[in-house]
Amino acid sequence: MPRSAASTQGRRRGGSVGTQTLGRGLEVLRAFRCEARPLGNRTIAERTGLPKSTVSRITSTLVSLGYLHRVPALGYYQLGTGVLGIGNAYLETSEIRREAISLMERFATRNGVSAGLAVGDGTDIMYVAWCRSPKTLTLRLSAGSRLPIARTAVGKAYLWALPQLERREAIAQIKQEEGARARAVMDRIDAAFEDLDRYGYCISIAEYQKNTFGIGVPLVLDDGQTVMALSAGGAKLDVTEVALRRNVAPELVQTALLIRAAIAEARASES
Repeated sequence: MPRSAASTQGRRRGGSVGTQTLGRGLEVLRAFRCEARPLGNRTIAERTGLPKSTVSRITSTLVSLGYLHRVPALGYYQLGTGVLGIGNAYLETSEIRREAISLMERFATRNGVSAGLAVGDGTDIMYVAWCRSPKTLTLRLSAGSRLPIARTAVGKAYLWALPQLERREAIAQIKQEEGARARAVMDRIDAAFEDLDRYGYCISIAEYQKNTFGIGVPLVLDDGQTVMALSAGGAKLDVTEVALRRNVAPELVQTALLIRAAIAEARASES
């Protein structure tokens, strides 16, 4: 799994024509976020920064391959079943997800929270696994859900764990996207990094959504080649930050260690 879209974009700019074409096709597919409405070529062009004529050629090709479906009445596009096949193949074959999910479920149930496993994609953090305790009130997310890196604890934990060059590239993207809000956003990121340096986790309260909290812990595998992050979240009704720091956050750090150990054991048994 790539560590970040920022790094793949950087490599793509220097690649062959074929690589650039593939990269543009993937950028078009990324434009279809978790939303119900179909998209037209103009909206796709705005989201990707590609010329509309280029987008038109790419969408036509993706329709012929089954990765996009054209809605005849509107002339717009939505994701096709080919994308579903790729997504399901990842969910079924991901070793990291398979080893992590049972430990995440145990953590979520024991603490009455949600738990997620996520990876960066541009300026978003995207969940590849998510579960929750039946007792918790929280955002209803799922595999494929996206949240902003800069405004979530899990996003900041992921950002912190990136290699230095990739982190700088990602932060530059965030600053550009945030515009006039960049200074305040960076202040919160810096504060989260201080917690990550000191405790191995960071906490965000009512930052992405009112009356909610999030905890983020980095998950780094394969000698730094795979960077992901774990999250815990829920509604901030009776819970205090002191309680989160005393109980939930340290256990999430421990869960990350258990996941790393489980993956190492699984790989050792297969070799």
